[in-house]
Amino acid sequence: MEKHFFVLLVTLSLLMQGFGNIVKGQEINGITGITKGSVDLAIPPDPFLGKACRYEVGRPIQVAPRIAALVVARIMSGTGNVDFIDGSDLILFDDLAHISSAKAIPLTRNILLPGDSTFINNGCPIGGFVPYGAKQKDGSAHPYAGTGFGFSYNAVKEIDASGHYDYRKSIERYNELFQFAYDESGFRIVKKERVENNLLSGWDLVQVGLSSAIPDGNDLIVGMRTRFGNLSVSGIARWRYKKNGWRPVSFVPITGYEASWAEPSLIRDIDGNLLFSARGNGNEKFTVAVWRSLDNGETWKQVIHQKNYRAHCPSSINRSADGTPYIATNLFPQSPEREILCLWPINADRTELGELCIARDARGQFGPAPSGSWWRVDHPNSSVLRLADGKWHGVLTYHIADNGENDSFASPTPHTGCYIEEILSKGKSIPIWNF
Repeated sequence: MEKHFFVLLVTLSLLMQGFGNIVKGQEINGITGITKGSVDLAIPPDPFLGKACRYEVGRPIQVAPRIAALVVARIMSGTGNVDFIDGSDLILFDDLAHISSAKAIPLTRNILLPGDSTFINNGCPIGGFVPYGAKQKDGSAHPYAGTGFGFSYNAVKEIDASGHYDYRKSIERYNELFQFAYDESGFRIVKKERVENNLLSGWDLVQVGLSSAIPDGNDLIVGMRTRFGNLSVSGIARWRYKKNGWRPVSFVPITGYEASWAEPSLIRDIDGNLLFSARGNGNEKFTVAVWRSLDNGETWKQVIHQKNYRAHCPSSINRSADGTPYIATNLFPQSPEREILCLWPINADRTELGELCIARDARGQFGPAPSGSWWRVDHPNSSVLRLADGKWHGVLTYHIADNGENDSFASPTPHTGCYIEEILSKGKSIPIWNF
C-alpha cells in the first residue's frame, strides 16, 4: 500500500510541474531550475573497427582559471555487446553553449591485438586536476597547479569475427595511471603506466567513482571502489603529488561490505564538511544513501538511508554553484527504469531528500525508444566550473541512449550522446578553486 501511495504522489508531482517546471519548495534549497538542451557531444572520431560509436559519460574538471574540460567516454552502438566502451577523449571548453569534439584529445583507445581474436578494452581515466593558475588560501601559488591524474580500468578480451565478445569474461584485467598537465601550450599526457594492485598497500583499488576529485589543501580526494573477492567497498582515497607524480596515499572505507557498494561520489558541503554517496546492490539496490564526515574524511556517519527511492541505476551526490547539495538518480518505481532522471535537493540538516525536480524525461520528450526498448538517461555527475565569462557554473552531465544500442543491434538515435546542463541556483556562488 505504501509503495502504491508513493507512485501516486510521484505521478501527481509530475503532472503538476509539467516538463521543466520547478517543484514548490525548491527555492528554499537554492536550486531554481535546470537547462534541458539538445545533445552536446555525439559522434567521436576514429571508432574501433569502424563501428558506430557515440560519446557517453562525461566528467567535468577545471584546467585553468577560465577553461574547463570533459573527460568523456566513448561507447560502441548496436554491436550486441553490453557496455562496449571504446576508450575516451578530453574536450576543452570555456562556454557551455559551445562544446565541440572538433579538437578532441585522445586519452585511450581499444587496441586489436595480433591475431585479431583478442583486444584491449580500454576504459576512461577518471581522476582529478589542480587547475593551472590555482592559488592557495593565502594567495600564494598552488605548488602543483596545472597537474592532475587519471585512473582507468582495462581488460583483455576475446572477440570473434563478427565483433562479439562476452563482457562478463576477461583474459586479464589491469589498471593504468595517467599523469596529466596543462599550461599555455595546452593539455597533455605526461606519463601513462600500468599499475598493479599494490598501488596502495593493503587495498585493491579498482575504480574511481562517478565524480572527479575535489581539493583538500595540496591534496586531491576522490571516491573510489576497492575489491575483496566478489565484494566491493567504496570510500575515499587521498592522492598526493610526489616525485613520480600523483599517487594515492590513504584510503578510508565508508560503505561496508554488505551490498557491494560502487560508483561513489563526493562533495564538500557549504560548511566545509564532506558528503559522500554510493550505489548499493542486493538489498540496497533501490536505496539512496548519504554519509557525512565532520572531521575531513577520517570518520563517517550515514545520515540518509531512503529505500525505494531510485531505480536500479547509478546515483550521485552533487552540488550547485551556490553550494546546495543534491542527489541525481533515476525515478523509482519506474519501468523502464532509467527514462526519467531526477534531482533531489538535500534538506538543511542533511538528513532527508527534498522534493524532486525532473532533469530529463526522455520518453516524455522524445517518445518511445526507436528500438522498442527503453531510453537510458544515466550516470549523472557534476562540478562547479569557472568559464570565459568569469562566473561559476554548476554543471550536470549525463548520457542518453536507446537501450537497444547497448545490449542489442539498434542504431544510434539523434538524441544519443553526452549532455552538459547547467543547474541554476539563487544563492551566491561558492568557488571550488581560488584564482
